[in-house]
Amino acid sequence: MFEAVEATATEAAERAVIGASLADKSAIRWASEHITDEDFSSAQLGAVWHALYARWKAGEPTDPVAMDGALRGAVQGYTPGAVFDLMDAAPVTGATGYWAAQIAEGSKRRGAIAAGTRLIQGATTGDLAEALTTIKGDLEEIGKAATSRIEARSLARILEESDEYDWVIPGILERRDRVIFTGGEGAGKSTLVRQMAILSAAGINPLTFEDMDPARVLIVDAENTEKQWRRATRDIVGKASHAFGANVAELIPLACVPSLDITKERDLSAVHDLIDRHEPAIVFIGPLYKLVPRAIQSDDDAAPLIKALDSIRARDVALVMEAHAGHSKTGETRDLRPRGSAALMGWPEFGIGLAVDQQYGPFRTDPSNFRNRKVDLTRWRGDRDERTWPTSIYPGNYWRWVPEDYERTMYHPNPRPQESAA
Repeated sequence: MFEAVEATATEAAERAVIGASLADKSAIRWASEHITDEDFSSAQLGAVWHALYARWKAGEPTDPVAMDGALRGAVQGYTPGAVFDLMDAAPVTGATGYWAAQIAEGSKRRGAIAAGTRLIQGATTGDLAEALTTIKGDLEEIGKAATSRIEARSLARILEESDEYDWVIPGILERRDRVIFTGGEGAGKSTLVRQMAILSAAGINPLTFEDMDPARVLIVDAENTEKQWRRATRDIVGKASHAFGANVAELIPLACVPSLDITKERDLSAVHDLIDRHEPAIVFIGPLYKLVPRAIQSDDDAAPLIKALDSIRARDVALVMEAHAGHSKTGETRDLRPRGSAALMGWPEFGIGLAVDQQYGPFRTDPSNFRNRKVDLTRWRGDRDERTWPTSIYPGNYWRWVPEDYERTMYHPNPRPQESAA
């Protein structure tokens, strides 16, 4: 074994890297930044590298004598003493990183050839869109480094930077915040989300109604139709446009789609294309159960959804989403946490449940009257940062939802009219 007289250039590089690593274990670190055992063209040499790297990571001896014994049981067909042949192949210049880079390049070339073959086969006999998605994933995988380098910054340098918030809705949302609203049917979460989108675009804080810089918004609704949006928002758009001095609806891109699967490249790319075109500061997307084709029952179900949503958040936008709350049991208060995975529950900065106050006087008198409702904004997860979300909201005399008070905000008070509390 390892006694090939006419080795290819790639095989020579592979033998050289292993030989250098046997002679000096510090070479293992340099080589591992470029390669893994899967990058070796020779399966036997790849198995040797795997055993060598695993022992180094575990802090076990990697000298030639120790490796000779270890390889006898780990590599099929290994000939005792063959490690010394590999040491003879070590580069005299000490350029281990260079030889490892050659191995990595050879691996990428083989991967590109294989990906091209799969593309031709898929485009010829299969679904073209699926073939294109596959080749994109193949190319991304080929481009990955063997290891990830994580940079650590000095805490002192971090503390020197500004604490200033990058608000998109003052006191409520800054860029990259993630909010999930939950609630039972009819609690008003969709109405609240629409109010947030329309008023933010009009330069009106949707929870204090004070002036603010207009926020660019994008709405991706996977549940409601354009007709439903037209019927539900005509009044509030008219009022917001009056305050704004122009038709605010012209500034609000709305994509109503029957359903999405943003865990698939095709649909996720479509959302990113919308972000490219409209450059929003806030993306309103959901509800969550309509963003994937199946129920989110476990962390494994939630992981690809969270990854996709985080790729949207990475575009420096705030995310506002709806989710259905868990079902209530007879005689028990409804669980306002989103249905499904615990990972999803721990993911956003703010998890807010809308709960109709069943003990509110006017509601008990006539629960069928929308204006008699008081809705509490309860947390099903602790806030990651301090914000001025109201504790309760009521149907207002002008805007659809009006907070109970503004005493906890950093802005001037703007109480709701007393007649709306009755």
